[in-house]
Amino acid sequence: MSDAASNPVALAAARLETAVEKLAEALSRPRPAAEETDMVPRAEVAAMAERLDATIARLRLALAEELRAGEREGE
Repeated sequence: MSDAASNPVALAAARLETAVEKLAEALSRPRPAAEETDMVPRAEVAAMAERLDATIARLRLALAEELRAGEREGE
């Protein structure tokens, strides 16, 4: 098993990267005009954005800690 496959932080980073790519692809596709009732409420989008920002912040912190631990091991 490769190091990346056994590292939960690396796996989380890869999953997040994949999710962001899928979101970008979905947003770039042409969409038919939707009725106002078919739209996602702005409050839900804002809440989702806040959760994503919090998740990214936690992942960045975990990655930084992982890198610092690796540097200490390499000394």
